[in-house]
Amino acid sequence: MLTDILPVGLRPSTLLMLLATVAPLTACATSDADTPDAAAAGSGGAAPQGACDPLAPKAITLGEIVGVGKDAPGTLYVDSAHGIFLSLDAQLVRQHVIGSGQSGSNEYLFTFVSQGADTSTSRNLLVETTGATATAMGLGPSSSKAFLDESDAGVTMLTLEDPSTVAGMPVVNTPSVIQYVADVSNGDVLLTTRPMNGEDISENGGFSVFYGPSSAVAQRVITSFEQTLSGNGTMTFLVGSVPYVLSFGMVTGPDSGPLGDFALQSLTPQGGAALGVTLRSPTPTEAPAGLSFTCLP
Repeated sequence: MLTDILPVGLRPSTLLMLLATVAPLTACATSDADTPDAAAAGSGGAAPQGACDPLAPKAITLGEIVGVGKDAPGTLYVDSAHGIFLSLDAQLVRQHVIGSGQSGSNEYLFTFVSQGADTSTSRNLLVETTGATATAMGLGPSSSKAFLDESDAGVTMLTLEDPSTVAGMPVVNTPSVIQYVADVSNGDVLLTTRPMNGEDISENGGFSVFYGPSSAVAQRVITSFEQTLSGNGTMTFLVGSVPYVLSFGMVTGPDSGPLGDFALQSLTPQGGAALGVTLRSPTPTEAPAGLSFTCLP
């Protein structure tokens, strides 16, 4: 029987960390902003930035391995502390976990798709554990919510392999995805990204922010992030040593849904006038052409 549905592929101990980021009022602050390098980052100061792809996957490890399963063709499926991974071309490629569930204390279900794939291709990885070690693993259709102890038709059992099987294999993370791109009334461009897998979201809502003229859209240090459950909030980031406050929220309109539409309301530099911010729609899935990005070291 399904007892819990988790928002992403997490076990309860990790879920507690995620829930802490969506309390009625989430407030995070980074200590990096207090350092000279942080104040100069992105402004040509003491922490020079390098050209980058703002969506490039960040380095990742497997972390503690729960289980490794192998299907008949030889593909390996890894359930680990840092996500769900599949073997591909001698690498372990992280999958996009779009849902999960738990029954009791030892039955888990992870619904996943390959990076960038349509959700219609999703599958379930089913894991049964004793303690923190898998004792059985299987693959099932995402249309089923059955666990291994109550499996229905369509479940294919995987052969358990020793975790040492994947030792030394290169690990590939999922990329970041664009949350929004906006044009600012002073001619600058604002772009924010977030990890594809929600379990990577911790401080600052998981956002990375890039801001500047189209020829130099630099990653900025985020010093605070606040958001209510209704979707309204602020994000503060540094341009040189000057804090800029981005206000966002839900607004109503003739074509908006019952909760309204997301909008960026203003961008205000400390001591300056508020700047207008216009979202680009639809939100691009790739970094827009004509923009040059640099990232923090």
